[in-house]
Amino acid sequence: MWEPLFRGDAHVGTVRENERNLGARALFAAALLAAGCADDDERFGMGWDPDDPASGVSDTDTPPGAETGEPDDDGSTGGEPEGDEEGGEDPTGADGVCNPGMERQCLCEDGLHLGNQICSEAGDAWGACECDDTDDSGGSTGGDTDGGDDVAPTEVCYPGADGSGTTCFELHYLQPDGYDYPPALGGDPNYRQPIAYIDLEAIDPDTSIAPNFRLVEIAEAFKGRYAIVQPHAIESLQALRDAVGGITVNSGYRPPEYNASVGGATHSRHMYGDGFDLDPIDVGLSTLEAACTDRGGMLVEYNTHVHCDFRFDDVSVEFYGEAGAPPQGSVPVFSATLDEQGAGMYTAAATGFDEGEPLRRWYAYDASGSLIEEVIGPVYVAPESAARVRVVVGAQVELETIR
Repeated sequence: MWEPLFRGDAHVGTVRENERNLGARALFAAALLAAGCADDDERFGMGWDPDDPASGVSDTDTPPGAETGEPDDDGSTGGEPEGDEEGGEDPTGADGVCNPGMERQCLCEDGLHLGNQICSEAGDAWGACECDDTDDSGGSTGGDTDGGDDVAPTEVCYPGADGSGTTCFELHYLQPDGYDYPPALGGDPNYRQPIAYIDLEAIDPDTSIAPNFRLVEIAEAFKGRYAIVQPHAIESLQALRDAVGGITVNSGYRPPEYNASVGGATHSRHMYGDGFDLDPIDVGLSTLEAACTDRGGMLVEYNTHVHCDFRFDDVSVEFYGEAGAPPQGSVPVFSATLDEQGAGMYTAAATGFDEGEPLRRWYAYDASGSLIEEVIGPVYVAPESAARVRVVVGAQVELETIR
């Protein structure tokens, strides 16, 4: 039987607690049922294999090489899980524009260097971009504050079709409309607002950014002209593909305004360019889930999809600049409560699942400890012969009670 990453507290009957090492990897032996992932006609992008022209094509996909990324009549490509995400609350209670006192890099007036700016005490605005009085050669400019210590990156590079890392796109330093990021979650610099983007309208969407993935599978211009696609996340995604075969990317980058329009979480990792909703093509979902966690990814089961992100890796400096402080890298706090509603009916209210409503797996055991049944759903009615009921919430929290 597979194990969740850690266990939570149940408030019914006799409870067993077992909090495991947060660095442990969850191994899954049971495949997810279809209810836990996107329908076949909601899939878009198939981890296209350039050596197999048939890969990446489904009834709703445009064949590789043709124009892609255009929305259907309902405004979507069919692959975006919509409307069920919940925004997790920031434990620091920060709101407004930024975290008071937090530092970030910024583009200096010379357009060549990066300086620093500090969030106001009220958290309502970033301060002026403070830059050193140096010129391009490091000499004094006579007091002009138009230069900084660091030369601003002009491009960001990806593995590309051949894996050489030479597929590069120009960076644009700007704050587009509809790209208002919330204050960093818990003050974690890995959730800071980006300072640069790539321009999707200036790039061929069919450009291969990894041997088996095209840009359009990760970021689509109809959602927003500018995008963040972190190179390390694409490398990790390709590593998953190498391990398990073809992968459907149901959802990749979402600009903040678009993310909100589809009911996305306030701090969804989709907005930061390292979060993906995935389905495997060649293997079971359990194999993909294990591959995600084995490679340092954050894996959560939701009702509508399986989510894998790489929030624990430092965000790419090309998009975010250098952090003012080391990332905290803390594991999100997932919790749930097991409650009996009467007549053998159980619920498991959950918090901390910021990408949607978590999937609930229910198990009933008889007095000898033998499994009677396994059910997926938000509510469970245990059979009369059940002596013990167990629920696993989002592959993260496990609760159980003795009846």
